[in-house]
Amino acid sequence: MQKIINIPEIGIVLITKKTNSKSYRLRVHPQKGVLLTIPYFVNFKNGENFVLKNIDWIKVKLNEIKINKQNLKIFKPNEVFFTRSLSLEFIETKQKTELVAKLENNTIKILYQTGFNNFEDEKVQKFIQKFILKCLKSEGLNYLIPRLKELSTKTGLIFNEFKLGTAATRLGSCDSKNNIILSAYLMLLPDHLIDFVILHELCHIPHKNHGENFHKLLNQFTNGKSKQLNKELKSFKISVQPGNYKY
Repeated sequence: MQKIINIPEIGIVLITKKTNSKSYRLRVHPQKGVLLTIPYFVNFKNGENFVLKNIDWIKVKLNEIKINKQNLKIFKPNEVFFTRSLSLEFIETKQKTELVAKLENNTIKILYQTGFNNFEDEKVQKFIQKFILKCLKSEGLNYLIPRLKELSTKTGLIFNEFKLGTAATRLGSCDSKNNIILSAYLMLLPDHLIDFVILHELCHIPHKNHGENFHKLLNQFTNGKSKQLNKELKSFKISVQPGNYKY
């Protein structure tokens, strides 16, 4: 059950009731905006009041997103993009369509019409980002599945099924049936941080919360560096933009 409210100072807020929610969860998403999840038994008015109490925090987050967007690099000719196996190439052609994207021998090729220079257009960037994310997903299937199986065997923490998603804000999850979902965005991280995310989800197999036993186990499998690795992970601004991700 959902309700949309409009608060003049921050705009649209989507409040969602969930049966499995035990507490309020407020977040600000770069694309989806302000989102609040509340327990199913809580009324929407209480949810709205919660938003109002946290309006200063929301403003800070919205401003951070605005600054990040202003500083975001865009995909255009001469901008580089590398991962473990992928590279990006812009090719000017005399084709009829303005943009065409294809993957050939691990090279992401963006073919653009002669004279086309509208790369700052949001639709153009989304077209390129969407195709690159598709390529990252293919790369992730080749890298993440073997690594997950390897770490599962090494730790003795056996998962049920694996899925590869494209969530940008949640890099991994483990459900009640021990199914693990990893995000293709992991391919933009160094190997040791990918391992950290995988180990984090594997540790949720015996411990479904983030309690003391969970952190003790995660710390054991990361040689006492779980806090350090978590801090390093949070320092990464993970998004599909130009850069060298071939660590």
